[in-house]
Amino acid sequence: MAAKPKKNANNEGTIYQRKDGRWEGSAYVLTSDGTYKRRSVYGRSWDDAHEKLTKLKADSLNGLPVATSKMTLGQYLTYWLTNVAKGKVRRTTYVNYESLIRNYVTPDFGRKKLSRLTARDIRAFLAKTAATCQCCAQGKDKNRPKHKQRCCALGKCCKKLPSDRTVRFLLVLLRAALQHAVREDELPRNVARNVELGMGTRREIEPLTTEEGRRLLAAARDNRLWAAYELAVRIGLRRGELLGLRWSDVDLYEGVVTVRQALQRVGGELLIVAPKTQRSARRVALPSECVTALRAQHAQQIADRKAAGDSWKGTGHGLVFTTKNGTPIEPRNLNRSFEVLCGHAGVRRVRFHDLRHTCASLLHEQGADARMIMEVLGHSSIRVTMDVYTFVRLDSQRSAFDRVGDALRGDGNPPDGDDSAAGVPVVV
Repeated sequence: MAAKPKKNANNEGTIYQRKDGRWEGSAYVLTSDGTYKRRSVYGRSWDDAHEKLTKLKADSLNGLPVATSKMTLGQYLTYWLTNVAKGKVRRTTYVNYESLIRNYVTPDFGRKKLSRLTARDIRAFLAKTAATCQCCAQGKDKNRPKHKQRCCALGKCCKKLPSDRTVRFLLVLLRAALQHAVREDELPRNVARNVELGMGTRREIEPLTTEEGRRLLAAARDNRLWAAYELAVRIGLRRGELLGLRWSDVDLYEGVVTVRQALQRVGGELLIVAPKTQRSARRVALPSECVTALRAQHAQQIADRKAAGDSWKGTGHGLVFTTKNGTPIEPRNLNRSFEVLCGHAGVRRVRFHDLRHTCASLLHEQGADARMIMEVLGHSSIRVTMDVYTFVRLDSQRSAFDRVGDALRGDGNPPDGDDSAAGVPVVV
């Protein structure tokens, strides 16, 4: 019998048992900086360590480098936010990114080593997040004054679970950050791309009907923000676009409004920001009803300015919609005003943003083509217009089916043998 070699062949690696009982396998492999370095894998048994070491060597032979970074996921995300995301996205988007990472990722998952991150780790993190009360996890109730504590601080979990949209956006965020780590050779591949979530639950949106829209606008005529509701229902302006609209962007003679900016609360302060996307900056024709409402708004603002006298503060920005003192309107106050208006009008309480859906659906029902609706709403993709914003009601479906039936019959008369049309009861 031939004697066993005293040492392993080159690149074969070694496997041995450590003092703590675990098995360690190590070999020289290709790293993301282009050099070969010794890397180790660990397992509970020799077979476990051997399997991991074999995979490590196979990846190296196939040209797939191993990560060299010693940073944790939390440390890398902080670097990515400061040096990458901050310079690429709008400030409002950056604030959302920072909030999601600080509140969801960093507290627990952020301690994971970046180089050892797997798709299974990310999937488990997202599943745990979806099932965790965020009021408890983030200590929201404990941070309130004692007289306002009502749930988690008192041992009564409120089950405030994150929405499906939030969980999905966390995955999108991790994919974007880890992809940049791949581009900078911190990671060999983006493991977040291998994570797929289920279909989830999509929020059901049912815009206001034509009758509800009519009642809402009729009730709004006595409201200080009548023109805002007219613009939201008839041309689908977003809340921020309405509150950031300037008189210099409105041409009441030509009947045109130009969307150039928006008003949003960002990081605790009200700011004028650029529109949501490049396509959101747009010119829209004003219906005659909107022109009438805007003229009334202009007259009201002049009266407000005279009444306020020296305390008027709206000289610098020239906004269309302001408080009685000329200051910008807090976006949440518009939401509150809308909720009260829905009650007065006797219509369903929907989100203010659903007025935008109402505009799209009404245009669609009246025969407007998808391209025109897309231009009015300022969407970057016609797919968004058709998939999200155009809602086909049951009445419209029935009407369409009736027209198809008429076409199939050809002469517009009921088919032979259909006595129900002649008033003869049909026995079933």
